[in-house]
Amino acid sequence: PEDRPPGLPRVHSNLERSVELRRQLQEEQASYRRKLQAYQEGQQRQAQLVQRLQGKILQYKKRCSELEQQLLERSREGRPCPLPVYQDLESALIRLEEEQQRSASLAQVNAMLREQLDQAGSANQALSEDIRKVTSDWARSRKELEQREAAWRREEEVGMGVQGGQLDPRGRCTAEEGGFRILEREREHCPREHVSRSK
Repeated sequence: PEDRPPGLPRVHSNLERSVELRRQLQEEQASYRRKLQAYQEGQQRQAQLVQRLQGKILQYKKRCSELEQQLLERSREGRPCPLPVYQDLESALIRLEEEQQRSASLAQVNAMLREQLDQAGSANQALSEDIRKVTSDWARSRKELEQREAAWRREEEVGMGVQGGQLDPRGRCTAEEGGFRILEREREHCPREHVSRSK
């Protein structure tokens, strides 16, 4: 285990953290989309309500103009004119103002959610790039590990060939070559005086 590439566990840990963070960002982005859709639908309903109220106000204004004309005619005749329509118009204007304020508030929240959604999308894209990089590092480390393991297996096969060469004359050449390679590796790794004693 100590011969494995030292960066492999760290790369694997970074990959797991990146994948988990990406999952959280995707969930957050989906939540923003749901909220944005809900606020857009609410804003659309508010706009329709404001439009209906504006239509009613136009009707009230038209009715008021007609009543004013009747009031002028009745005032000439000395008869009073009832005022309930004026009261309905005032109530409709108050309600229209309230709904317009609510619509403006929804539009502001809608813009804020859209900005947050854009930020989450940018973060998700950047994280995807990081995941691709970490995945590439992970694959490279795996490849290096496999190459080292293959080299270890070849060395073991050479060592086994040396032992077999003592019993089988047909493997003598390979055994001699394997033994020479092992001695060369020991010469490189052992102290100088130990090598001289072995001679």
